[in-house]
Amino acid sequence: MELKPRVLIVGGGAIGALFGWRLSQSDKVSVSLVCRSNYVEAKTRGYLVDSAQFGKGVYRPKTVFQSIDEASLCGSYDYVIVALKALPNIYDCADRVSRVITPKTMIMLFQNGIGIEDPFVARFPHVPVVSTVSFVSVKYENGVLKHGGFSMLASGIHLPEHRSVYADKLQYICDVFGDQGVSSIIEQDIQPYRWQKHILNGSTNPVSVICNGASCQQMAKNPHCRTLLEETMAEIFVLGKKVTGRAFPGVDGIVDPESATSYIKSIPVPVYTSMLVDSQCKRPMERDVILKNPIALAAQHNVDVPHMKALYAMVTMIEEGYSK
Repeated sequence: MELKPRVLIVGGGAIGALFGWRLSQSDKVSVSLVCRSNYVEAKTRGYLVDSAQFGKGVYRPKTVFQSIDEASLCGSYDYVIVALKALPNIYDCADRVSRVITPKTMIMLFQNGIGIEDPFVARFPHVPVVSTVSFVSVKYENGVLKHGGFSMLASGIHLPEHRSVYADKLQYICDVFGDQGVSSIIEQDIQPYRWQKHILNGSTNPVSVICNGASCQQMAKNPHCRTLLEETMAEIFVLGKKVTGRAFPGVDGIVDPESATSYIKSIPVPVYTSMLVDSQCKRPMERDVILKNPIALAAQHNVDVPHMKALYAMVTMIEEGYSK
């Protein structure tokens, strides 16, 4: 009997837990989870799930590891899903997962931001690196995984020379997600989808930190803050199209800054950004992949991004002030 492909999810937060839960419903893969801060909770009680799309229940991962080192002692993995925060100014994500990467592994990056693929391609040039963009509303707090009514994954193999070689392997895992109700598409060039998501990530995240705890809806409804959001989004639209050479796919009907803020205002439940939560808890923020990397690309492509530069300066000062 052929063994099922083994999936290791690194990161037991909202994204890792949600998609680990969906994969665990399938008999086509074997799923393990690496948790750090919530290891005891995930191991003993699991996750209480409240999903508008999939219903309520409890996700008890079959195998939970407390560290990458522990996971590396239990054999090799066909897929390693990286659901860690992308904090290149704090640690190297590629280095953190290196002990579970083998020539048979497909690395899937379930992370936000721009330029997240580069460290993995540099570290593992002969291993397929998949950039996956998740369009989903999910949060994890107090042991409860709360998920909205929609989940979509857009994935693409980063290096062109790997795309035909590993197409079937990527299709397999995407089909498993699809079987479990997660809309899952494959794109030859995934970067327009990554920039599409960045329209919201690159604006609402840093602005929420500056706005001292406002929800996304509060910011979008305030005329002054809405203008700031839309002007920042306009920079992202121009830069993303210049970098990719393509139009964005228009997920959620977001085709310009005005439609983006209208979409935010239409969300019925208050949404608080991950960068805001990190700031309030005095944790490192994903400022490099959200702001610094795009600003560097703007310089390369001669695109003016004054709002992004100002936001980067401010959130950097806020983070550096944690210890004061």
